[in-house]
Amino acid sequence: MRDVAGGSGGPLRGDATLVARLLRQAAGAAQPLSPGPDDAPARAFRWVMDGGLGPLLLHAAQATGTAVGAERHDALRAADLTARLRHADLVDTACDVIDAGAASGVPVTLLKGISVSEELWPAEHLRPMGDVDVLVPRDGYAAIEAALLAGGYARIPGPEQPGLQHGVPLRHRTRGTLVELHRELFADGSELRRPGADLAAGTVAARGTVASRYHGRPVRRLAPATQLLYIAASWFNDLTQCRPHPSFLASLFDAVYLVSRHPGLLADDGAPARVDNPIARASLLALLTYLPRFGLPAPSERRLRALSAPPGAVGPWELRLIHAMLDRYQVGGRTWNLPLPPPVPGRYDLRRQLHRRLGLPAPRWMR
Repeated sequence: MRDVAGGSGGPLRGDATLVARLLRQAAGAAQPLSPGPDDAPARAFRWVMDGGLGPLLLHAAQATGTAVGAERHDALRAADLTARLRHADLVDTACDVIDAGAASGVPVTLLKGISVSEELWPAEHLRPMGDVDVLVPRDGYAAIEAALLAGGYARIPGPEQPGLQHGVPLRHRTRGTLVELHRELFADGSELRRPGADLAAGTVAARGTVASRYHGRPVRRLAPATQLLYIAASWFNDLTQCRPHPSFLASLFDAVYLVSRHPGLLADDGAPARVDNPIARASLLALLTYLPRFGLPAPSERRLRALSAPPGAVGPWELRLIHAMLDRYQVGGRTWNLPLPPPVPGRYDLRRQLHRRLGLPAPRWMR
């Protein structure tokens, strides 16, 4: 299985990068944060700060007793204080949405940062996020939106984009926080919604969520296996649409914290045993074979075989390209300046590209 995994678990290129050290600590490695914030190159420090991870870096430095120079310490403390104030407003906003759902009889499922920050991260405010994302049923969307509009929220200016997974974002009039009410996890035209239905809203609502609580309020969250699949698919979807960016680091930490909390996700019976959607399956394979670089266990042989068959959107050489790209650019903090787009699951499959661009018959794995 080593060939399929693309040499997973091998030494990370740029082993001393600040992001890699933070990821290893997130995975439970008991080691000093070396090179620490003081010794890290300015580029690496800025990449972490631009990704909103200054508070996490301060937390890691304090936990390991790593010395931080006065200038960088001031920057980290300012980022931490800002994050605490910002997150308090996001918590209030999430509670508003949950209360609006309860009053309207609409079930609310927390998505992305607002969910994992409280459930998985060492402290909620350490997880950067720009807004509050929740999933609501299509037939309950109007009711919960009306409740929020009557409770101090307003639609941001601009028309709704047809086919988008969420409606027009709502902004709280005094806090300035944003809410995105999702009807689906991905837009209508996304390959992540076909041909399999693993991440379709109906499937997720039926068997991919669990009952939970958020700051004392009953709510639903994605089940661990669905959460991991969603993290992998949305992370590589962002990398497909854009290039490596510091804001995409948070999702990688989400995955590390999630797998550390639920190691059974790597085991033989890790669910879902089969992922129907080929791009989602390939994204999960690429992520799970990447995480061992940071000290997490490798997925079981059976788990890898389940994700590797039937052959489709990613093979051994694509995995190596994807991992090398992540090492150098996403974790290594470098700007993508190559003429080709970054490798992601499915991008370099010739048959898929011919199908998309020339209308030729789709490869078997896409049907």
